[in-house]
Amino acid sequence: MKFYKFIVVLICSICSIAVAAAQTPITVEAATDTALKNNLLVKNEKLRAAYQQQLIGSAKTLPAANVFVETGQINSIYVDTKLGFSQAISFPKVYASQRSFLTAGWKASLLNVGIKEALLKKQVAQVYYTLLYLQQKRKLLQKNDSLFAEFLRKATLRFSKGESNILEKATAENQRGQIGIQLSQLEQDMALAQLQFQLLLNSKQAFTADETKFKIDFTNGADSIMLQGHPVLQYLQQQQEVAAAFTNVEKAKLLPEISFGYNLTSIKGTGANNKEYNNVPQFHSVQIGLGIPVFTSGQKAKINAARASEAITANEFDIAFKEMQNNYQAALQRYKKYDGTVKYFENTALRNADLITTTANKQFINGDINYLEWVLLISQAVTIQSDYIEALKNRNESVVEINSLNIK
Repeated sequence: MKFYKFIVVLICSICSIAVAAAQTPITVEAATDTALKNNLLVKNEKLRAAYQQQLIGSAKTLPAANVFVETGQINSIYVDTKLGFSQAISFPKVYASQRSFLTAGWKASLLNVGIKEALLKKQVAQVYYTLLYLQQKRKLLQKNDSLFAEFLRKATLRFSKGESNILEKATAENQRGQIGIQLSQLEQDMALAQLQFQLLLNSKQAFTADETKFKIDFTNGADSIMLQGHPVLQYLQQQQEVAAAFTNVEKAKLLPEISFGYNLTSIKGTGANNKEYNNVPQFHSVQIGLGIPVFTSGQKAKINAARASEAITANEFDIAFKEMQNNYQAALQRYKKYDGTVKYFENTALRNADLITTTANKQFINGDINYLEWVLLISQAVTIQSDYIEALKNRNESVVEINSLNIK
């Protein structure tokens, strides 16, 4: 069973090395640029914006023209023929209001592209620093694996010479076995994160996070003015323009509709001027009319509903702005919390962890401490280093959240 576990861990390690060798390190800035250029969701949103832009041309869509032929005893007992054409059009204000509404919708779709891009930037940063976090965890586990491999070698040698009991050897085997399991699980987590990273970038070339910088630089935060420039708030503000434009469209429907027509009629027989006609259409007439809305209660109800929609969009903006302010303050507090923890580790705890490891190794070799004391001290040092990585991860997540709100 132990041999089987060793083989599994070895295979996972070999696979991860092969995959890593085929991947090109990339900075978070370059990864973001690649994602913005290639991501399918962003492309789809741009196509939606182009669709909305094309719709603007439909603002002046006219109803179908009416062409008719009428035949029968129109003017006398003889069968006559009447040809006609009629067209209805709305007042210019109707078409202007429709164009304003469609233009406002197009602008909203452009801002929605900005929302998708902002979300994509955040997702890329999250996955990127998750990969870096996992890489740091792997380095720590590999370092510990080397320590306990040496410990196991010495414990096995001591046991074979009768210098120690089976408990020391079993402890060493268990410690190394646990590290092997953690490494195996970590490789699977890295593979999943790598798949997500590749999906976001949508590139034929395989990329991975550059290990040179795990800690995100952060100097300043966002204020209310910067928050108002966030794509989500800009989009909701534009939705207010869309709602107002739609209200104007509904109002314009109360305007009269103009209709005009042209008729060409034939007469057979003797006309009023005592002239004989042969049933060929040759008599012209023009028709002009107004379609006046008489029963307007239904349309006025639509106008009132549109005004209510305006109030809803204004309220949605206020809600989103307050939520964004709250999210920023919460992220800032989390940043301060974890930044203080990181500074403590960097200034004090990490040095102590190195000192504990070095001293424990020397004392164990010299026989000043037994294997249980050595394991306890090494575990303490490893816990400090692991907690530092976790604190950096939490700090990075806070910075990513703040940066996602602080879009200039």
